[in-house]
Amino acid sequence: MNIFLHVAESLSFTQAARQLGVSASAVGKSISRLEAQLGVQLLYRSTRSMTLTEEGRYFLTRSRNILDDVASLQHELTAHQHRPILMMWPHFSTS
Repeated sequence: MNIFLHVAESLSFTQAARQLGVSASAVGKSISRLEAQLGVQLLYRSTRSMTLTEEGRYFLTRSRNILDDVASLQHELTAHQHRPILMMWPHFSTS
């Protein structure tokens, strides 16, 4: 999803690859695998341009939401780790 997000926002395998620190070939293969896995074409590709299909626009919207939710969850869990924990021990009277 993250690779697709970069490609969809830049409409370029090369630019997405630069941002991700991988080869353009690896990005292209990842997108092809994703499309095969989903059974839909996400991008129209030509020698001069790239555009999102209708399914690609929908997948982009949902992917952004999912990745935002994952980032939010990671932030919540990280913040939770740094909270002090107050432990209460029961006190029983001996009388």
